[in-house]
Order: sequence, then C-alpha cells, then structure tokens
Amino acid sequence: MSHLKALPKVIPIRNKEITRGRLVQAVGKVLAEVGFQRLGVNLVAREAGVDKKLIYRYFNGLNGLVAAYAETVEFWPTAGELLGDDLARIRQMAPHAIMSLFFRRYLRAILNRPQTLEILAWEGLERNGLTHALEEVRVRTSLEFFEIMEQDPPEDVDLTALVLLMVGAVNFLAVRSRIHSSIGGVDLRSEEGWERVERCIDTVLEKTLK
Repeated sequence: MSHLKALPKVIPIRNKEITRGRLVQAVGKVLAEVGFQRLGVNLVAREAGVDKKLIYRYFNGLNGLVAAYAETVEFWPTAGELLGDDLARIRQMAPHAIMSLFFRRYLRAILNRPQTLEILAWEGLERNGLTHALEEVRVRTSLEFFEIMEQDPPEDVDLTALVLLMVGAVNFLAVRSRIHSSIGGVDLRSEEGWERVERCIDTVLEKTLK
C-alpha cells in the first residue's frame, strides 16, 4: 500500500497560486531542456516538486499547462512591451517604419529570453499538439501590434509572405546565436553585429514597402 498522503480536496488559494506558478515555471524550464517529444507530466512535476495530479487538477493536463506558460511574459513579449510608451508617435509612422520597429524590438525581446530561444530551437525539430498554444500567442501578439497601423501597405506587396519571411529570418539568427558566435562574418555576440542586422531590417522593409 502506498504511504503517500491523498491530495486534499480543498487547497488554500495562496497555496494554489504558488503551486500553479511553480508548475508554469517548471514546464518552461523542462521544455527548454528536453523538447516537446520528451516533455511529460512526470518530469514537470519532479521539477516543480509537486504531485503530478496537480497538473490535471489546475490545468486539465499538459496541454493546458503549456498554454498557461505561453501566456507568461517570461516566454513571450506582449504587444505592450513591443510598442512601448510611444504609441501616438508609432501610429503616425509609415507601414515600413512600423514593421521595422516591430521586428527590431521583437528581435531584442527574444534575445533577452534565452529559455524562449531554446524552445524555438526545439520547435524547428518537432511539431505536435503542444506547439499550437505557443504559436497562437505569437500570432496574437503580432496582430495586436499591427492593429495600430493606420496606413495601408502597397497593394502589390504580399504582406503575409513578407511577415513570414522576416519572422523566419529573425528567429533563425536569434536561435543560431545560441551556439554560433558569428554567421557569415556578422558577430552575433556583439552589439555591433546586431545593429548591422537591425539596419538591414530597416533597409529591406523600406525598399519593399515604400
């Protein structure tokens, strides 16, 4: 017979919040370390130091827990973070300038989230039900940011394909910088190197959207 005590049916609200927070933090850490295929409730519960039953009680399972982690600023920047406090000025910008601002701030935001870069690297190798919640948050953040764009981009530009291309390029460089100090002669461990990338972002978007 197991000597483990049964989980209490009623858990104090503060304890519940603390435990939820530990689980959310743990799933991000474990996911960054082992990837989506190996991620499981046992590993997460062990990292959090709680019973795995609480994952089902508080999040209805691993999918719900990953979705909760996706909503944290530790994983992904909010539109508010990317917009900053100069919203009125940004609204007046031309489409190319708004998009350039987004991708430069987006680049810096993910570079400041090493755990997120590890998870993005795993996403490049694996895709399953757990990746959907992470993707949804990213798409929503982008849409919220670009809602402030008051001028329409040129009609002859495939904006969806352009955004896809830019996101792919930014993600690739940010993820690769984890293990490569330099790519194509651009130093990805220095401020000067990233400023070169940012200037290129400005140029590409200005020439494409003007």
